[in-house]
Amino acid sequence: MLPAIALEGNAHRATPSSGFVPIPMEHVDVVARPKPKVKRVLVRRHRAAAKAERARSTPALRIGFSWPVTKAEITSPFGWRPFVVTPGETGPHPAREFHHGMDIACALNQPVRASKGGRVILSGVNPDYGNVIVIQHAGGWSTLYGHLNKRLVNAGKRVSAGALIGLCGSTGRANGVHLHFEIRHLGSFYNPIYFLP
Repeated sequence: MLPAIALEGNAHRATPSSGFVPIPMEHVDVVARPKPKVKRVLVRRHRAAAKAERARSTPALRIGFSWPVTKAEITSPFGWRPFVVTPGETGPHPAREFHHGMDIACALNQPVRASKGGRVILSGVNPDYGNVIVIQHAGGWSTLYGHLNKRLVNAGKRVSAGALIGLCGSTGRANGVHLHFEIRHLGSFYNPIYFLP
């Protein structure tokens, strides 16, 4: 899979007649509201209560992302991997490529849901991602859902967390049925596994 940054950099070369749409950069037009300041009061606790373990916060709890498909096997994790040659590709290939998201195993036409509420900023076709949807979330976060068999939402639509947005497939540069899932923040890619419960 080619880096999305390269795709975004080549956005000016895409022509309307090609039928493909470039992957957009994140927009910071949606800003998270700051939490109101709360005055903290020191309260003495009983010794036994002080030693009790408190629940720890994780990124998944703080940011609020959820699994886009039923939690399943991750067939290709985030990070460096051997270059995957798909049928029909010719020419010299690099030995490795950086995988900007993770591939989650799913059945053909299995429902794909929005990981978090936001606005759909892209619903189209891309040579690498196939049928792809990008959702913009508060604070400059966005999620990408690639290789969909069918897109069920259009650009500009607001979706809530868990809303049905598409169906699993193997469109684009894919060797089998799976969902390619990315989490981005202001143009940087993050390992989705650290943000999922």
